[in-house]
Amino acid sequence: MAPGTDKQSLSVAPQAASGTEAARGGKAAFDTHRARRLESMNPLKRSMLGCFKLALRAGNRVMLDMRVEGHRAVPPGPKIYACNHISSLDGFHILPYLQGPAHLVLGPGYQSPFVARLLDAFEQVNALTIGQDAMVEQAAAYLRKGESILIAPEGDIQPPSRLGRFYPGVAKIYRAAPAPIIPIAVVAPSNSLREWPRFHTEVDGRVYKMVLVHRGPYGLRFGAPWRPEIDETSQARWAVQTTRSLRERIEALAGEIRSQESWPADEPQPEK
Repeated sequence: MAPGTDKQSLSVAPQAASGTEAARGGKAAFDTHRARRLESMNPLKRSMLGCFKLALRAGNRVMLDMRVEGHRAVPPGPKIYACNHISSLDGFHILPYLQGPAHLVLGPGYQSPFVARLLDAFEQVNALTIGQDAMVEQAAAYLRKGESILIAPEGDIQPPSRLGRFYPGVAKIYRAAPAPIIPIAVVAPSNSLREWPRFHTEVDGRVYKMVLVHRGPYGLRFGAPWRPEIDETSQARWAVQTTRSLRERIEALAGEIRSQESWPADEPQPEK
């Protein structure tokens, strides 16, 4: 997820095209994407996804002190789950707690042809190689089918002590398919994170770090469903305001996690 580009994992960067042009261009690119079929997830894939979620949940319990709140109050139906991004496996830590089929918006994994085929086979959303407009349409198409997506608007891993800049991908997807937005705060102590330089990925000269959470608390707090009113008079201004409001909601949820007495104290990292 590179700020200012459309090569990202779990995110969408800004674009200059108008809303109508973007939708038209995204639809055309999406229709020609070779690896995507839009029928609902078939029973076999649903079963495999269910087994994968169970395995992930078991792994989370063994490796981490998972502290998950609010997920049981999420209503049924398609949703845009939006989280902050502190480690390379956030999506897979969160996935077991999402209802029904959920598609992760991913980037650097699509750099590898083998991994890309695997991700396509399990119907993840490509944020790296098909273009930003196509990615937005791809995510919106799943929502129209009644399935959910998970996206991290920061576009890259950030220090756990603060949120980074949010890109307007969620706003663009919501405009195309207005499913409720579920903000999710992800929090872990800084001292529980480790970089693995051997597995860093370089895309167009930018290095995407492999950062994993080791043993220790890993907090997830799901917020209330949010359906912002769409302003048709100024799409750009509305996207900025919606993105800012989403960031504030996730920041507030993260603060609620850190304010708990049982949450360990963490030294904030210095500003860069």
